[in-house]
Formats: sequence, C-alpha cells, structure tokens
Amino acid sequence: MVDIVFIYGLVQKNTNELRYVGKTTDINRRLKRHINERFLHDSYKDRWIRKLIDSNNGVEIFIIDSVEQKEWQYWEKFYINYYKFIGCNLTNGTNGGDQPPSTKGRKHTEESKLKMSNTKKGKPIPWLNNGKERSEKHRENLSKSLKGRKSPNKNKKFDEKRCKKLSESSTSKKKVKQIDLNGNLIKIWDSISEAQKSLQIRHISEVCRNVRNQKTAGGFKWEYN
Repeated sequence: MVDIVFIYGLVQKNTNELRYVGKTTDINRRLKRHINERFLHDSYKDRWIRKLIDSNNGVEIFIIDSVEQKEWQYWEKFYINYYKFIGCNLTNGTNGGDQPPSTKGRKHTEESKLKMSNTKKGKPIPWLNNGKERSEKHRENLSKSLKGRKSPNKNKKFDEKRCKKLSESSTSKKKVKQIDLNGNLIKIWDSISEAQKSLQIRHISEVCRNVRNQKTAGGFKWEYN
C-alpha cells in the first residue's frame, strides 16, 4: 500500500487568493492546527492567519496534488516555486521540503529591532511554561531562587587534558551520516555543525539523539557515524 501525502494550499475565503503551500496527510486536521496554533509563533504565515481571523475573514484549505510519501519533498518545493513564479504572494518562509528559514545575510534595522522587541514584551514564550504567562508570584519566586547563586565553573581554569575531553564529548564534533528517506548513504560529515552550516539545516542533533521521536531534518535521516 502506497502512503499518500497531500500538497495543499491555504487561501483567503472571500478572495481565493493563495497565500501558503504545505504538505499533510490529513487536510481537515491541518487546517485546524494552522488556526489553533496561530499565536504560538510569529511567522509571516501566522501573522496573515491572525489578521484574517481578527477581521472575520476565513481561511480555507484545498488539495493541490496527491503524491507518494517518498516524493513529497520534491513536489512541495515544486509547487512553492511554481506559484511564486506565476506571481502568488506566498507567506512560506522556506522553499519547502522541511528546509528551515534562512537568515543568512539578513540585517534588521534598529527600528525593526525595536518594533520586534515591543511586540514580544509581556507575551509568554510559546515553548516555555506551557505557553502560559508567568504570574507575578511565579516571577518573584524565580528571582529569589536565583539570587546569590554562583556558577560552579566561575574563575576555574581547566587544564589542556580536560579541555580536550570536553571538546571530544561534544555531540556537535561527532561525525554524522546523511541518509535519504530510502536508506541510501549520501555523505558522512565531519561534524553536525559543518552539515548544518553547509546545508542550512537545523535539528540534526535532535534526529541523531531521537529527541521527541524526531526522525528527519531537512528531508533527510541522520545518524552518528
């Protein structure tokens, strides 16, 4: 039995303007997640959905194509590039295929930095404290617990042997294997940091350590060599 993946589009209900292309195995559940998780991050797509919901405009989802599981990366990239080429103002932050957004060479103005800082003030951090804002009592207790605490390594100088041992124990220094989804070895990298920097891929370490059952990064499997 062939596993099917849907390449889908998100459109503004009253205009049918296509603004986002993605992939999923469950169309209805994916639309609900986009709407329910619109406050968890501050991506271009999330801001667009928040704006539509706030102005009582709906978001609709439709199937662009149905593809095999092993080919979804190619087709997601294809449709994102195609719709951008014909002039659609997509909110996608990447070119698809689980590729993370690149900030290489991007510089923010002082005005932009200040604006971003002001929008974050007073808001809870989504991945901390279960997305809930800490109460004043909670903040006070945290502050008290940290007062007077000193780092155990402050003013401590490690000898050369200790430094070498710490360096070798770092997971970012280990060689890693880049493997495609069919199990074929593509390349052995000298370190995770080298692979991430060269390919602009994040979360390789999490895949190698099976953190949160994460299986792929950047559309590839990864293993320590």
